[in-house]
This record gives sequence, C-alpha cells and structure tokens, in this order.
Amino acid sequence: MILRALGFSAALATAFLAGTMMPTGEAQQRSHFLRIDYMRIPPGQALRYRSLEVDVWKPVHQARVDKGYITSWRLYGHHFPGGNDDYQYVTVTEFPSLQAMDELHYPELFQEVHSKDYDTEISPQTVTSRELTHTDIWALLDSVTQPQQ
Repeated sequence: MILRALGFSAALATAFLAGTMMPTGEAQQRSHFLRIDYMRIPPGQALRYRSLEVDVWKPVHQARVDKGYITSWRLYGHHFPGGNDDYQYVTVTEFPSLQAMDELHYPELFQEVHSKDYDTEISPQTVTSRELTHTDIWALLDSVTQPQQ
C-alpha cells in the first residue's frame, strides 16, 4: 500500500512538473491547473458542511470565475466510498495558470459577495466544518474535447 501511494505521488509530481514546462504561445493558452482539496467531515456534520459550501462559498467562487481569477469550481461527494479513504468530499478548482493559484482574493470577495469579514466570520466557520486532509495540484497535459459550435 505504501509503495502504491509513493508511486502515485511520484507520478503526480512528474505530471505536475511536465505541465509546468509547457511551451508558451498556443499551448500555454490551453493550460489548465487543478487544485483538488480532500475534506473529512465530522460525524453528523455533512449537511452543515454542504450548506457552507453551497450557500457561502459557491457565490464567492462564482465571483472568482466572473473576474477571471479561476476557470471553474466544483464540489464532489464520495458516492461509493470504500477502502481506507480519509475524506468524504473534494472541491476541484480550475485555474488558468500557476500564478493564479497564489491570488485567492478571499477577503475582498467575501466582503463584496456577502458583506462579511473573511478572517473573523467565514474562515472560522470553514475550519470547524471540515478537516482538509490533503491537496493535490494537477496540470493538464493533453485533452480531447467536443468542438465548440
């Protein structure tokens, strides 16, 4: 199990590094980077956590998309959990560049969207609603999509 986890980590690191070495120009314009956050929810707190994500965070992420800070944000629930998974939910945030990952803009966006202070009102609620078990960073290396019409 440990070797499998180490192999996966090495593959992830290799994929990330390969993605950061993409050429400039057209290929760079297609680059996408994902931040995947894995959340463990305290027993009996799933509805509270989902409500916080949907009612509080989702409008902020929509503002981030509208301003071009991120490309997308998604919340996934573990539909058929199994094995030794230490999380029940993941959030997936897509960024247009690596630099954009460093520019979260939470304090001003929470004030703009909810008229609330991020540091004193939102951050403490978020921290107590879930435990962030780990984060992965993924870089898109190649893709096939349906042509836009």
